[in-house]
Amino acid sequence: MEARPATAGAPRTGQVRQRPASGAENPFRLGYRWRYVTGPDGREVLEQIPLTAEDLVYPQEGDHVSQGLPHFSFLHPQADAMRRHLEKRPGTRVTSDVVLVLRHDGKNCAPDVAVIEGDVDTSKITGAVGLAAVGGRLTFAFEAVSTSEQEIEDKDLKRNVVRYAKEGVEEYFTVYPVAERRVRDLVGRRLEQGGYVEIPPDAEGRVYSEKLGLFFQVDAATEELVVVDARTGKRLLTSDEEETGRMEAERRLGEEMAAREMEAEARRQAEECAEQEAEARRQAEVHGLRRGVEDLCAVLGLAWDGERRARVERMSPSQLETLRRHLVQEKSWPE
Repeated sequence: MEARPATAGAPRTGQVRQRPASGAENPFRLGYRWRYVTGPDGREVLEQIPLTAEDLVYPQEGDHVSQGLPHFSFLHPQADAMRRHLEKRPGTRVTSDVVLVLRHDGKNCAPDVAVIEGDVDTSKITGAVGLAAVGGRLTFAFEAVSTSEQEIEDKDLKRNVVRYAKEGVEEYFTVYPVAERRVRDLVGRRLEQGGYVEIPPDAEGRVYSEKLGLFFQVDAATEELVVVDARTGKRLLTSDEEETGRMEAERRLGEEMAAREMEAEARRQAEECAEQEAEARRQAEVHGLRRGVEDLCAVLGLAWDGERRARVERMSPSQLETLRRHLVQEKSWPE
């Protein structure tokens, strides 16, 4: 049978065949890739081929690599936090599980976290990233070590150490996920004179990346990987944490706005009540002055007809007071 590569992603419509498992071992435990195979009858069959440990050393675009939940959840949220933090720097790109073609040997790799520097336009890249072709340089790599098979573990701790040193990757970090702990969970390596030397942790157990300006540490209480900005001393937040923080901030802002609106409404109502009380006092005062004018007319025997009543009702409090004083003094209605 003649085989040719399949396109990345889901298989197209047609006959699909999965290679059978050999014995009790699941051949697809590491993942799979799709390949079109031409059979003796000339028909094309899309065949699902299991990945080997060697395939994980040199991954291809479109490979479906199996990852346990501890492996995925341990490093990938931090990869997202690092991407959002580091890509603020000009000429810096952060990828996760993206196939990169190394410069020195032209072979593939796919670090869990890769920092690429250079004027790289990622919007025009549709497949594996050929670093030499796009003008990029891999400067930092981070792998979560898998212990499912010795060869896979050796890939991260031995073969990648050699490959990344030859590539000139300035720093290479490895960490064991929670479920696969070893004596040394987190190891940082810095390139010196063509080889890696381990970065000693500080008094707090943090390993410092000089290249990124970040501290890495496995929290003893939560068993989570913690990434701290060395400049600010603040931990990088994952997308979920930022979203939770944003929602909490929006909730607090909404509560503050509602409280301010309630205070403003209370002030408005208080001012309205004060105005109503002032108007009531003014009306009472006017009513008292009018009544006083009417009583004086009665005592003095002055006419109190409809015309004079109308004039009095149109008068302001000061005019009413002036009229009252005139009646007391002159004992007559003013001309």
